[in-house]
Amino acid sequence: MLNEERMVQVAEQVVTQVLALKPGETVCLLRDTEEDSRPFAEILSAAAWRVGAEPVSLIIVPRTVGGQKLPEPVAGAFLHSSAVINIAKWPIVHSRAVSAALGAGARTCNLRGFNDGMLESPGVTTDYEAVRRNALAVDSLLEKTREIRFTTADGCDLTMQLCGRKGKAQTGFADEPGRFSGLPDGESTVAPLEGTTQGCIVNPYIIDKIGRADEPFRMEIKDGWIVNVEGGKQARELLELFEKTDPNARRFASQFALGMNPDCRIIPDTREVSKRLGTLHVALGDNISLGGAIQCGLHIDIVILNPTVWLDGKIVLENGKLFI
Repeated sequence: MLNEERMVQVAEQVVTQVLALKPGETVCLLRDTEEDSRPFAEILSAAAWRVGAEPVSLIIVPRTVGGQKLPEPVAGAFLHSSAVINIAKWPIVHSRAVSAALGAGARTCNLRGFNDGMLESPGVTTDYEAVRRNALAVDSLLEKTREIRFTTADGCDLTMQLCGRKGKAQTGFADEPGRFSGLPDGESTVAPLEGTTQGCIVNPYIIDKIGRADEPFRMEIKDGWIVNVEGGKQARELLELFEKTDPNARRFASQFALGMNPDCRIIPDTREVSKRLGTLHVALGDNISLGGAIQCGLHIDIVILNPTVWLDGKIVLENGKLFI
């Protein structure tokens, strides 16, 4: 559990920098029953109150994976809020409730799983102005890109088409209507054109919900669908997840993102390592909040270390170095 001094520091950062709450705005604080989140929720509420905003706390039964449906009263509260802060266990940005709230102009900040030491990361207090500059620069490149390709020494080789899809940079700031962010943060992200991804993912670093990929793993993709998964324990668990969920969970890639935060650690937690400068992550499942067209009951990130990335044949990332 975070100490009180750190919780106060992060709460002030969320209220004044990330969301830039203003007098008269309403902010929903979402937590769940499994998290020891009451102290942090109270500190966040107090920070919001000090700037003249109106905090409202909501408590839900824990979800089991990111993107799952939220209760209708929660969705309604989000729609009537200026901002949303999530301190529950799983991310909510890919849920229908948050997509609708973002569309209505709300801002969101994701602090899920805060109490396991994540907010102690140096990535939380990095130079977010520099992160924003780089993330927006890459977003500009993505908007002009038709084809993305990336490879790794382990055998990953994936291509996907964009054809005008706009980036959705996560910069550490959600101070404008419809923006979402979190801590630690920093990525340039886009929803590839559905049905265009081709290739394979081999031995990624970590798969959200499943964990560190420490056994052989190979996933083959054809025309935007996962057609084969083979390997060890993580491959079997992913296949089991497919059997239990929406068929659209096999849609891939629903997201492509480059990490932009140089101070995030390479640790087996997608919340942080996916934001690390020099990594990328791709996702399966829902991408409505990213401007895509895939609706699904889950969204799962797959993080790749040390990729080489080309945008329309030009290298933009190699050996952890960004070329922009």
